[in-house]
Formats: sequence, C-alpha cells, structure tokens
Amino acid sequence: MKKNLYKPIVFILYLLSFFILCFCIKVRLTPKIYIKTDIRIILLFILCMFIYINGYILVKKMEYDKKILKINLIIYFLIYSVTICTLTLFDEVFGRQGIIIIKWNKELLSLYTKYSFNIVPFKTINLFVSGYLNGIVSLKNFSMNIFGNLLIFMPYGIFLPLIFKKQDKFKNFIITITISVLIIELLQFITMSGSCDIDDLILNILGATIVFFIFKIKYIRKIIKKVFLFEGDI
Repeated sequence: MKKNLYKPIVFILYLLSFFILCFCIKVRLTPKIYIKTDIRIILLFILCMFIYINGYILVKKMEYDKKILKINLIIYFLIYSVTICTLTLFDEVFGRQGIIIIKWNKELLSLYTKYSFNIVPFKTINLFVSGYLNGIVSLKNFSMNIFGNLLIFMPYGIFLPLIFKKQDKFKNFIITITISVLIIELLQFITMSGSCDIDDLILNILGATIVFFIFKIKYIRKIIKKVFLFEGDI
C-alpha cells in the first residue's frame, strides 16, 4: 500500500479519537448525562488504540519521525492520569462526591476525620486483612481497597522512566511518585471525596515501585519498548 493511501486512515482515526475524547469530557462535565464507569474506560481504551494504530502507521509505514511515538506515550500518560483523578475524586461508583470544599464545617470535618482520615501506617490495611479473614469484609471490598490501591499507580513505573530520562533513576522516580500520590490524597482531604489515608499512600507507592524495578529487567524492558514500538531510546 502506498504512503498516500494511509493518509485517509490516519485522518479518520485521529478524527474518531477527537470525537471520543470530546464525548468523554462532555459526559464528565454534564451531571445529567450518566455513562457507567466501565463504559467510559472502554471508550478511553479505544481512543488509545486508535492513537496507537496511527503511531504505527505514521512511523512504520509512512516513515515519519519516531518522536511521534513519544508524543503518543505522553497522551496515554495524560489520559491515564486524568482517569485516576476522575476515579479518586469524582466517580460516584466509588462513593466520590466531587469538590465540596464550599460545604466545609466543623461537623462535616469531624465526621470525615473520624471515618475517612488515617495517618497511622498499616492501620487500614490491617483492618481490611483481619476483616476479610474473619468474614466481615467481602472479597470485593478487600480487593478494591488493597489490590486496587496497589495496582492503580503501577503504570507510572513504566510511563515515567520512558517519558522522562531522569525518572529512570530510582531517587528521582520515588520523589516524583510520592509527590504525585500525596497530591491526590491531599485533594481527597480538601474536597472530602474518598479517604485520605497513609495506607493508600504506602500501597500506591509500593505498586509503582514494584513495576519500576520490573521495568529495570533488561528482557522485560525490551518487550515493553517493543509494545510501544520503541526501538532504542527516543
């Protein structure tokens, strides 16, 4: 297939990506429009696939500059980051209430600090583990709160080192991921949406760190770079 024949495909896929993105933003900003969380995630996944296919066509078939692949990776990173913020601050499915800072009062603050605020390391983890073992906490709640917090920041162990060269050093990475998670936790406290818990911080950082070191394995790194169509450093 000649290069010119790929142009309509690229144009259509980018156009579809744009419409999907606009639709997702519209849904998020319009309370009257309700789309299930899993449907929104599927739409964002389709969006990323369209961008991925276009990156493949532009670089592998049309021989464009490989920097396009890094731009695509940054787009994935931004989409995932926005999705995390949405789920942790605004998604009703997870009991989020969005920004309610204007409703702050002593009674509300007292209730929040009593039931949704924790600065004692491993207190919440211990409660969920013992609760599950004693049959008080369901497998679903246990998985969402323990494994969910462990998994949610794992992609950053790949995104950050691939996008930013300085993040390939553990010292820089751990500082960045700690600040990022702290910002999310503080926003949850300020907006009283979800819980502000040091155990969430521990699990989030642990998950990202595990993937960071897995990504350090030469064989694994090579496979992941191939998945993102990288050949060497970009």
